Amino acid sequence: MQAESDRRVAIVTGAGNGLGKAYAIALARRGVRVVVNDLGSEAEAVAEEIGRFGGEAFAARCSVTDEQAVPAMVADAIGRWGRIDVLINNAGILRSRGFARTELADFKALVDVNLIGAAVCSHAVWEQMRAQGHGRILMTTSEGALYPTPGAAGYAAAKLGLVGLMNSLSAEGAKLSAVSTNGTDLRL
Repeated sequence: MQAESDRRVAIVTGAGNGLGKAYAIALARRGVRVVVNDLGSEAEAVAEEIGRFGGEAFAARCSVTDEQAVPAMVADAIGRWGRIDVLINNAGILRSRGFARTELADFKALVDVNLIGAAVCSHAVWEQMRAQGHGRILMTTSEGALYPTPGAAGYAAAKLGLVGLMNSLSAEGAKLSAVSTNGTDLRL
């Protein structure tokens, strides 16, 4: 039996519905404590659903682009449960209008939420995972990154950027795992 202090902790962004909700519930059913992140009240509903079947979760209502709220969410999870083992960067938006009709503010919003938000969240957990000597960061991307549909230029650009971020973090994490200050494996 796994000791209480050894139970894994995951943050799932965009977990109020869709894939994020499915990730959060699947992790909780496996005994993982879950931070359910989303902007709306759906976050509380998912956390309550997890609690009803005996899982542990709390809702963290903040934007993944909020550079003060995201580290506070991470600190709250660490304060409650002492660790962060998994981050699933799932939060995303889609606005499809055609490039000519897309306001630049909408294009920026797509990049901010779908790409910059993942960077903000990853940055917030990175040092904790490095200090623990382990952790996993997953990115939800889309075939729209490689095979974009007409009218989704901002979405495609952000999701392909997310692939670049993911590959870069993977390479940096692998480098960290090869270098250890105390003889332990530092895989992220």
